Amino acid sequence: MDRIRLKVLGLSYSMSQAGAYALILADEQDMHRIPIVIGMPEAQSIAIQLEKMQTQRPLTHDLIKKLADALQVTLKEAFIYRLDSGIFYSELLFEKNTQQIKIDSRTSDAIALALRYDCPIYSTPEIVEKAGIAVGQETGQTESPEKEEVVQQPYSVQELTRMLDEAVRNEEYEKASKIRDLLKEMGK
Repeated sequence: MDRIRLKVLGLSYSMSQAGAYALILADEQDMHRIPIVIGMPEAQSIAIQLEKMQTQRPLTHDLIKKLADALQVTLKEAFIYRLDSGIFYSELLFEKNTQQIKIDSRTSDAIALALRYDCPIYSTPEIVEKAGIAVGQETGQTESPEKEEVVQQPYSVQELTRMLDEAVRNEEYEKASKIRDLLKEMGK
């Protein structure tokens, strides 16, 4: 199975869902941004790890890491293996000696732990293509009168592409995903 390595770019407050955050992942070539909606506790845990902050008491993900370390179990990777109805499915690959153990996980928890272990995060090309927002790619408008008659949009492909680039640049990922969906509907 082909896999693409991902990196965490950061977090953004979700304007569409109260109390939710968008975790932003990117592929290694920086060609796609993948927004994943997560809850506030997971966002806090990820942000604390990204900023290398110290807490007075261990958070849940810190506790899991301490427990695994005490049992001499190491996290080798996090793998986002499925996307169904907007829900990402992940698994953690742990290793003890030569034994490997896969455990199902929420994606936010998998990433919070992967950051603590400094281990790779992977997904499939299909998920990156389906959920990702393309960044920095040139899209030309196709001269197709049939498509222009069928699709009656208030914006041209060029305008939507410019708006998409601007939304990604401004880290407005919810807006960018809606624009991306419009472009896909238009066949671009």
